[in-house]
Amino acid sequence: MKAIYIGPADLSLALGCTPKFDQEEKPVVEAIERVVSRAKEKGKWVGVHNATVAYARRMTDLGADFVSVGSDLRLMIAGAAAVVSEFRESEAGNDASGGY
Repeated sequence: MKAIYIGPADLSLALGCTPKFDQEEKPVVEAIERVVSRAKEKGKWVGVHNATVAYARRMTDLGADFVSVGSDLRLMIAGAAAVVSEFRESEAGNDASGGY
């Protein structure tokens, strides 16, 4: 089975809109809706790249068969930032000095 994968930022550029994920600009939203609808009519699977889980859920509600949220780099950065933040918070309550 063949599938279509929508990259909203690329689609936005092609339509003369601001390139971004979780797109709200009317021409892009309408194009995504049209692509999903036509693909489903033809029995094709549709995927959409998203920035947030909320928007990904919106795309599955629209009929997307698969979604991606973020990218490997963005997820690794977010995970690393969470670890550093947690370490700093735990360190603030610790009187011990030293470490790295």
